[in-house]
Amino acid sequence: MKLSSKTKYGLKACHFLGVNYPDNLVSASTLESYVGVSGKYLEKIMRMLSARDIVCATRGASGGYSLARPPKDITVGEIVRALEDDMEIIECVKSDGKCKCCPSSGVWKRLHKGINELLDSMNVEQMIKGELQ
Repeated sequence: MKLSSKTKYGLKACHFLGVNYPDNLVSASTLESYVGVSGKYLEKIMRMLSARDIVCATRGASGGYSLARPPKDITVGEIVRALEDDMEIIECVKSDGKCKCCPSSGVWKRLHKGINELLDSMNVEQMIKGELQ
């Protein structure tokens, strides 16, 4: 399974915002330079994260981005699911749980559950402290 580049850049952006939390708004240009991605692509990522209450955007000359909550309260799983269509790796894992479409549906459901449990066990604060090595 391969995750999109949105996840790589989104995690990097949240890490940087976490380092600057809660005192500093990070300007779009500063975040763009740190993450190493175009402004338009970063804006798309930040909109997706904002829609899930992970980041906040403040408009204006002194505006920028910040985490919506403390770094310890934002899981890696939240970020990844915001950027990867809820990590629904195959139709079988949709939340209704009714699919018995093939003999392997149990495999996909267990994989989905395991991945999400692992991602939810990690948070932005742990990324900042380097505890996830």
